[in-house]
Amino acid sequence: MSVVSLLLFFFFLSLIFSIAKASVPRSATFKYVIAGEFSPYVVEENATFALGTDGNLVLAEADGSIVWQSNTAKKGVVGFDLLPNGNMVLYDSKGHFVWQSFNYPTDTLLVGQALRVVGGVNRLVSRKSQKENVSGPYSLALEPKDLSMYYNSPGPPVVYFTSSQWGIQQGSIEYVLLKSDPETYEITLEYHVANSSSAPRRLLLGKPKHNSTSSMLRLEIDGNLKIYTYNDKVDGMMGMHGK
Repeated sequence: MSVVSLLLFFFFLSLIFSIAKASVPRSATFKYVIAGEFSPYVVEENATFALGTDGNLVLAEADGSIVWQSNTAKKGVVGFDLLPNGNMVLYDSKGHFVWQSFNYPTDTLLVGQALRVVGGVNRLVSRKSQKENVSGPYSLALEPKDLSMYYNSPGPPVVYFTSSQWGIQQGSIEYVLLKSDPETYEITLEYHVANSSSAPRRLLLGKPKHNSTSSMLRLEIDGNLKIYTYNDKVDGMMGMHGK
């Protein structure tokens, strides 16, 4: 299931809403009328993105045909929310998340989003091209001891980067989390070792000059890993990259 475009659409929609002092409706029956491209899903004019009373979040054409859905019908969903970090969530009556977009990274991580070795998605996969929004040949994979980048060649996958400097001698990595420090503006990957009492370690990715809370890490179509950060004091998106 690919939901990255849905996630990014609402992430930047949240930036607009916060500036306009508006809010995303929390009702169990809200509906948006839309048209355009949502990841591999292209919808026509008067298509809808709606949360029904049964708790299912649905992207549908004007004729009612379903293009994408969260598959959360009759699972106790009572509302929808878009969190400040861009995580789109469906929650139950106790406030627990039944479904969240952060569980489905594709080629992008937002601040607060993680890759997990067990019990979740463990890799980012590049797009094939600007026009072909399907899986490309590059991937960033979280493995028990390190983080590696692969090129999926006609033969065995080729490793072109590995984070061996993490030096995990005992145990294995459980997950890595993209973080932004509100005071230093440092953007880091914080990795957690399973069943360890030690403090998480961090890999510094970049340090912009402005607040980096609204940032994302993306694996580009050429295999390059880039950080984009938004700040309302700067025109456009700032980018930092490395390979």
